Amino acid sequence: MRNVWDTLVRTTGNPSPTIAAQTNLFGNANVGQLALTNLQVAGQLASDQTYVILAIRAWLFFRGTNASTNYVGVASQLYLTLQLGDKPQFTAPCWYFPSGGGVYGSDPATENLNLGYPSQNAILKLARPIVLPVRQNFFVNCAFFPIGSTDIRTTLNTGATDDQKVIMVVLDGLNAGNDNVPEMGLLAA
Repeated sequence: MRNVWDTLVRTTGNPSPTIAAQTNLFGNANVGQLALTNLQVAGQLASDQTYVILAIRAWLFFRGTNASTNYVGVASQLYLTLQLGDKPQFTAPCWYFPSGGGVYGSDPATENLNLGYPSQNAILKLARPIVLPVRQNFFVNCAFFPIGSTDIRTTLNTGATDDQKVIMVVLDGLNAGNDNVPEMGLLAA
């Protein structure tokens, strides 16, 4: 199993640059910064192998004054679209992509919130694998859609100085030889 991740925001206080209404992840912006992405080449995987995407996850981490507002707002207003080449493969709201990990438990002094239950059993496993061919460009579009006049990007972009903000997308899958795609039994079992 191999995962690939990229980060929309990882900051304390206000992000620079600000979070736009739409941003494509797995591009050039974070390459070379391991805390933000493990991608080595913008828009495609560095290995000359087919990659089979089995699950998609969204990791949300918020602490500080606006933690609860940020969780609820991002889960309900952020939509993710996985795109291979010029073809959208999968679109859903952020709440549909539980992270399968995170802080769990309770502390009477502060909230601990997660996007979904922190267990590998609680991630979004795709009903059908998505095959990413060798050297195929891909990205995940992050689009915010306000609810009425409430736009969570206002709080994300201008929140309190103690606000910690992390929004990350993770693709879980397998590297497969070029002749070993799922249709030929790679995922049978």
